[in-house]
Amino acid sequence: MLVARINPPVKRIIQTGAFETKEFTGELMVARCNKLVIGTSDRIEFEVRFGNVKYEKNLDGSQGKALFDKVYQLRIDFDQSEMASWGTDDSVVYDIIAQRIGVSILSKEEIDMPFNT
Repeated sequence: MLVARINPPVKRIIQTGAFETKEFTGELMVARCNKLVIGTSDRIEFEVRFGNVKYEKNLDGSQGKALFDKVYQLRIDFDQSEMASWGTDDSVVYDIIAQRIGVSILSKEEIDMPFNT
């Protein structure tokens, strides 16, 4: 999966008690296309998740598979003209999403992990 390190990180604050909150920070962004029907709709929907990579531990104590620890998610709609430069390079989509939501991408890398975690 393509993972982008973003700046500023996404922060989510959750109320944990009457006078207590807990802050979660997501430094990474991942995205996938949820809805694209070529020729019938001008709308392209992406699910965007923010979070961090964590690793399972194997029984022997070594690092296991990578998992995406989600802090926040949103859906973004684009029209086909906004995605005209998409082609086969998914990093272009990440640049378009980052511009839309007002964050900068510091780096991108491929990490072997599922989106559905």
